Amino acid sequence: MTKVIIRRLIIAVPLLVAITIVSFTFINLAPGDPVSALIDPELGQAGSSDALRERYGLNKPIIVRYFIWLRELATGNMGFSYQSGQPVAEMIGRRVLPTLELTLTAFVISTIFGTLFGVISALKQYSFYDYSLSVVSLFGISIPNFFFALLALWIFGAILGWFPTFGMGKYGEPFNIWDNLYHLVLPATVLSIDSLAGNTRYARTSMLEVMHSDYITTARAKGLSRYAVIGRHGFRNALIPIITITTLRLPGLIGGTILIENMFAWPGMGQLTVASVGYRDYSVLMGVILITAIMVLLANLLADVLYTYTDPRVRIEDS
Repeated sequence: MTKVIIRRLIIAVPLLVAITIVSFTFINLAPGDPVSALIDPELGQAGSSDALRERYGLNKPIIVRYFIWLRELATGNMGFSYQSGQPVAEMIGRRVLPTLELTLTAFVISTIFGTLFGVISALKQYSFYDYSLSVVSLFGISIPNFFFALLALWIFGAILGWFPTFGMGKYGEPFNIWDNLYHLVLPATVLSIDSLAGNTRYARTSMLEVMHSDYITTARAKGLSRYAVIGRHGFRNALIPIITITTLRLPGLIGGTILIENMFAWPGMGQLTVASVGYRDYSVLMGVILITAIMVLLANLLADVLYTYTDPRVRIEDS
């Protein structure tokens, strides 16, 4: 298993390079540049823009700038923000933990409750619970997250006042874990809705397919208890496709944080990304894309590892 993981990581390196090449090209081909975002065209002096572009190296060809960025990255230098002058690594370092906290919490919520609701729906097929959960899950899949975010802000924040609507804690007060979790409830729940609804549908389908299999019929004929049939034979085999789908949804959750973080003023990489796009801050955008791509590749690797451990029919040899 260790050798296989190492091989997957080695394969991920050229894929990561390809992602950075495509991202760097499209970012630099987009209209505008960091200099045009820094200088007011009505107040700027003639030639000041060209001087800044030469100073920052923005007048060089794209391919030359990419290899300069790649060379600096190999030494651990992710560059500096054109807007603030701060090191990109420090800016992302301050933002990555809030994003991971929000993403992983939403992931846990969607995985646990999505699987639970799907299994209940399958075991009580064609019941009131099944129809209710099916309607709610379809509703959750169909409606975009920003609608649920607006609804949550309005109902639970403005009208009922049950939860705070912005930030990771009370402004101006020292960090408190319980206050942080209190602020986390609303954005994490909203972020998890789409994945939770999808996991419910997949878990229901997978569990129904397993429960109608021949080996489940055989287990029942042998006189095994309902708990043994469902838990030992049914649920474990139903987990195989659920694990694959669930882990592959993790990159979608990471991407969804861009919208949710801005709507709930959550100080993560999503807010940093939106601000960097507005300022055409190429170095910060490349840093965010690089970290996000690494997270996605690690999520895919996690899916492969969990799949082999869950399915006894799949074995990856260390040869």
